[in-house]
Amino acid sequence: MQPTKPILTLLLCGVPLLGYAAFPQDQIGTATLTKLSSCPANGLANGTCYKVSISNCPGSTQTFTAAIKVNPPPNGQQPVGAVFYSTGGAGRSYYDSPSAPRDTRCNAQGNCGLLAVQTVNEAGFETVQTAFSDPSHSSSEPVGWLTGPATDGPRALACRYATIVHVFWTILFAGNTTVPVCATGNSAGSAVIAYSLTQYGMGSLSGPGPLLSMVEATSGPPMARLDRGCQKVPPKVTVTCPSGRVLSEGYGVGTALQFIDPAYDGDQENTLDVADPCAQQIKNGGNQTLFLHDSVVSDDFPAPNYPKTFVNVVFGDQDQSVAVPQGLEWYNAITSSKAQACVTGAPHEMPRTYAGATQIASDLTNFCKLQ
Repeated sequence: MQPTKPILTLLLCGVPLLGYAAFPQDQIGTATLTKLSSCPANGLANGTCYKVSISNCPGSTQTFTAAIKVNPPPNGQQPVGAVFYSTGGAGRSYYDSPSAPRDTRCNAQGNCGLLAVQTVNEAGFETVQTAFSDPSHSSSEPVGWLTGPATDGPRALACRYATIVHVFWTILFAGNTTVPVCATGNSAGSAVIAYSLTQYGMGSLSGPGPLLSMVEATSGPPMARLDRGCQKVPPKVTVTCPSGRVLSEGYGVGTALQFIDPAYDGDQENTLDVADPCAQQIKNGGNQTLFLHDSVVSDDFPAPNYPKTFVNVVFGDQDQSVAVPQGLEWYNAITSSKAQACVTGAPHEMPRTYAGATQIASDLTNFCKLQ
């Protein structure tokens, strides 16, 4: 599919803000913003929340509704940059939402996601959190950003995140390229960032903007090689964290039905049917070429290069999920500036732990800078 250059129309509370022409790569969509009356009571205080209606993403015909929470730096200081946060799985909650397990080393609420956001915000960064759920109809998008159908599965649906990032960069910084814009996400939340860097041009000098300065990818991305994840007999990889452990790159039928196949058929279910391409291939074998094309490390982007983006991939030494070997597929394929870290005691849900939250906050405050 050869993308065109649509005009991106932004509205705040129904008032048009500006138009912007997207550069071709995989094409971003259009977005309409409406300010909400309040943000959730828990989480970082003094935020402003918006309902975001996203449309015109190629490969997906429906309008998708998400929510965004924006916190400017405290005490009226000018932001030194912006950081986007995305949670794992379907990505339906804010990063600073309370979640189990609780750890009072993070704060009185035991909310480690809040610590990860607040620390960066207090260092002078504008923080922008995505929640891929309609605030008025939360059940309408059960798989968050992965709610299909879409012709190219997760790759096509990552357009939603890329559109949001572009919109808010345009609004918050008026397209300013003199301040860094960075992003972090856990598990599938790191996958949507990796797609945005690779397929949607946010790691490219010719992309629609912003050119992400730094990415903190934690526990993933688990969609680096869908073709390997959807194999009946998937490869096994000796990983670096936990050191020397051998882990499979395969999703298994359960994970495929929960997260991968809904991106193609729009149907999250527990039973296998003919419209579930990944789960069908895992069960019955085959080698559908669409899975390689729809991966982060794809047939058209086999050696990702992000000339102005530093990529930091972080795993926990308690994580034995498919996200680790899949994440290494992306890390090893990157030909530009990158680093890897292993957090002692951290599980797959890294931001929910004190060790993980402090690592993420430290990395962002130290490395979110223009490259």
